[in-house]
Amino acid sequence: MGSSLSLIASVAILRSSINDFVPQEIRSCLQELASRFSSELTMVISDSHEGSKNHLFHALMMYLGSNAFSTSSVPQRITVGKNENIKALAYGLDRNCKIVDTFHGVDMKWSYCSEFNPALQYELKWYELRFHKRHASMVRNKYLPYIIEMAKRIKDQNRVVKFYTTRGGRDGWSCKGINLDHPMTFNTLAMDGNLKQKVIEDLDRFIKGKNYYRKIGKVWKRGYLLYGPPGTGKSSLIAAMANHLNFDIYSLNLSAVSSDSSLEFLLLHMSNRSILVVEDIDCSIELQNRQAGDHPSDHDKTPRKPQEKVVTLSGLLNAIDGLLSCCGDERVIVFTTNYKDRIDPALLRAGRMDMHINLSYCTFSTFKQLAANYLDIWNHDLFPRIEKLISKVQVSPAEVAGELMKIRNPKTSLEGLSRFLESKREAAKSSAPPTSVPEGAEDEAGGV
Repeated sequence: MGSSLSLIASVAILRSSINDFVPQEIRSCLQELASRFSSELTMVISDSHEGSKNHLFHALMMYLGSNAFSTSSVPQRITVGKNENIKALAYGLDRNCKIVDTFHGVDMKWSYCSEFNPALQYELKWYELRFHKRHASMVRNKYLPYIIEMAKRIKDQNRVVKFYTTRGGRDGWSCKGINLDHPMTFNTLAMDGNLKQKVIEDLDRFIKGKNYYRKIGKVWKRGYLLYGPPGTGKSSLIAAMANHLNFDIYSLNLSAVSSDSSLEFLLLHMSNRSILVVEDIDCSIELQNRQAGDHPSDHDKTPRKPQEKVVTLSGLLNAIDGLLSCCGDERVIVFTTNYKDRIDPALLRAGRMDMHINLSYCTFSTFKQLAANYLDIWNHDLFPRIEKLISKVQVSPAEVAGELMKIRNPKTSLEGLSRFLESKREAAKSSAPPTSVPEGAEDEAGGV
């Protein structure tokens, strides 16, 4: 033990003496000479590059931090933190710590360094990567692009979904979006099972289709039209889509946008990985169906000032499908309406609204999902009776959910729902116009 300590002390004294008596220029030459005979190559990634932020450096912070506990060489010191914009804790390497990452069977030796520069009053930060020289091509062409891609994936998965709205009376989005803590997911969404699966598969194909869209020369965006009676789950579906994709939501109120140029400004200032939502598009502004011969007065009696600027149909078409639409990636556009026939066909064609989703009245399949969500049951003796009633009345999923929420006891709750459906059926019968009997029908029916 004593001999080991003596050896360490001797090495420390020798190293100090060399630093004191050997000039820096000679030491640099010796280091360069030694590197020529070394089989390792060192790559330095600083926090800035050519006067601007180095994106690779920040990608490394995320990538190496996420791997801190999954490598064979766990660092001795790890930083940890969290802010309001991320869901989970974020880890990183502390100053002068090292970690080994294995890529395609090759050890990549990382170290994190920092040094305060008193002249610049700035802390210099950088990563050093050491690997065998024969792997230089793989590091350049595969490993570093892989780090950037994985860091983006980690960031996208960990970020908190934000909700933005147009600012009242002014052009622009709300300066700081609010956290969208909506609990709706596709697991809890009451929707026809087959249709739900089709929507999920379409979203998954879109999110994985970056290279495909580039290959076919199309902007990486997707449009969805949600239509159907009120209370059928259009807003819930949008929330489920945002949580599934982890996309921000930009809720666009077209009536609050003063002109086509203002609309262009709004779309240019949306982030990537976002959903643009225009709810009740047939009611928000005067976008009449030209093919059906509609006029603004048919649906909107509100007079406008002669010189008042509004968003035009042409401006909306150019914004969502013109050259402006290429100024962003991974974007989803969602229009909702209660009356699909009121919307101009130009807005509904493929490339603008790629998938039309009809959210109809409650079906028995939808009811079973609601019963599972609200009452924790998948079957009951009253299910057959409710199935018959639902097939005979037009009731929205929101109405059914409202009845199921009144009482937690399954039997009592289902009995209340049955009475509610019975009353709706009777009301529908009483409000139905009497059936007119054509002249002479009695003779034809009687056969006398």
